[in-house]
Amino acid sequence: MRDKLKKNVLTMTHHEFNTICEEVYTYQVKNNPIYAQWNKLWPATKQLPYPFLPIQFFKNFKIISGKDSTQKIFESSGTTGTQASKHYMQDLVFYEQIATKIFANNYAEFPNVHLLALLPGYHTNGSSSLVHMVNNLIDKTKVPSGFYLDNFEQLNQDLNTLLGSNTSVILIGVSHALLDFGAIYQPSDYAEKLTIIETGGMKGKRPEKSKSALHAELSNLFKTNCIHSEYGMTELQSQAYSKQNEIFDTPPSIRVVITEINDPLSIVGIGKRGRINIIDLANIDSCSFIATDDLGMCISETQFLVLGRIENTDLRGCNLLYH
Repeated sequence: MRDKLKKNVLTMTHHEFNTICEEVYTYQVKNNPIYAQWNKLWPATKQLPYPFLPIQFFKNFKIISGKDSTQKIFESSGTTGTQASKHYMQDLVFYEQIATKIFANNYAEFPNVHLLALLPGYHTNGSSSLVHMVNNLIDKTKVPSGFYLDNFEQLNQDLNTLLGSNTSVILIGVSHALLDFGAIYQPSDYAEKLTIIETGGMKGKRPEKSKSALHAELSNLFKTNCIHSEYGMTELQSQAYSKQNEIFDTPPSIRVVITEINDPLSIVGIGKRGRINIIDLANIDSCSFIATDDLGMCISETQFLVLGRIENTDLRGCNLLYH
């Protein structure tokens, strides 16, 4: 059953979501003791048939569906001094397949595009899901790509060389590093062939800013409007990408459900603010139904906005931006 579900998730379309979601839910209720217990405590409701597990459970419990065959443990950065979330990865190949497919679906030029990663503070963290994902993508590119950490001078040289040869480049990095780099080099010649993907994260290096303010500053520094964003977290195996107007497009494996902040049983409609709950069908080996601490709204069935953090929750993950 587990292998069949993974195969279906890898090949699914948005139209198949409900059918596969029901299969994953049934599998996890039977094979995930923590989620099964949470189901028993959850009030029955037709509006919200799938109980969402609070994301904090990943800090305090070993969330696994099926037999424990952990290959690697992804941990949140824990920059706020709070306990780190842990995601016990049972199948790294599957994780890499999902992440690669989602990235390729969003960036058609992959793997024939230079992918440069500016992730200081992350690359030395072997338990970072972001580093593992980006490293896997870099390994799959067919042209020179790599990590740059704090080596701004080398990054500037390579960007000028690559973009001067009229080739396409994607620069993916944490927000504070992109701002620091852009402020020093003011790469005005980069604009036409450079796409920037920010993954969020000021990490105490700079004051937090809204997504709009961040993108405006990056656009000004890099002289480009191609400021994209990645929405991912330790507890998820799928990612969403925003390429315009800060609107994230979900892959087929993800569905976002918005509920009232103080009433987890009440779904709010399109265009209304509330708590972001995520169904990530790629989380077959852990839990696919997660209540995050993020504030947001759905624009459509497959698009959503992230509006910040719900008050009095821990800052966490890579995308820590406020509106």
